Amino acid sequence: MKIADIQLLPGTLPLDPPFDAAWDPVPRTRFDATVVKVVTDEGVVGYGSGDTMAGFEPYAELFLGQDPMAISRHVRALETVAFHAGRYWPLEIALWDVIGKVLGVPVATLFGGAADAIPAYASTGRILPADQRAEVMAGIRGQGFRAAKIRLAADDFAGGIATMRAVREAVGPEMTLMADLNQAWPADRR
Repeated sequence: MKIADIQLLPGTLPLDPPFDAAWDPVPRTRFDATVVKVVTDEGVVGYGSGDTMAGFEPYAELFLGQDPMAISRHVRALETVAFHAGRYWPLEIALWDVIGKVLGVPVATLFGGAADAIPAYASTGRILPADQRAEVMAGIRGQGFRAAKIRLAADDFAGGIATMRAVREAVGPEMTLMADLNQAWPADRR
């Protein structure tokens, strides 16, 4: 079996109102993503989705005509490409989808998944004042979430502590809370 075609199906979701993501310098007015479709010469089709895949076209030749089951080879190629260009990880997802279909098992099984369920947590994307964050988290707790990750401003330690205290008071002691200091590592401190 060989990879016969790699199709990039880009899409844009307008965001109205704009999404003020804590990690972006300006509010997002749209969300761009691409569905990657890998077609084999035997008719097996795999799908992956994620980043825009902008600039991938010159690298497609590294994968066309190759065995889609040779995932280690493809991962190494993607890592090398990532060093020089973008991170085209949605292609890897599509290749794993092909492998799962060929083997007749869910991709989760390929990664050793044996659980019937996994715990989920709510993850926030915006930084809000403590009282608003507490109100939002109380609503999330009311929806049945037992854990949440809260975005905090990296440059406002006292505000982060106040937010976490307000949220803890609003949701009670049983909910697991995680804090994301939002690009607080030195390279992102501009």
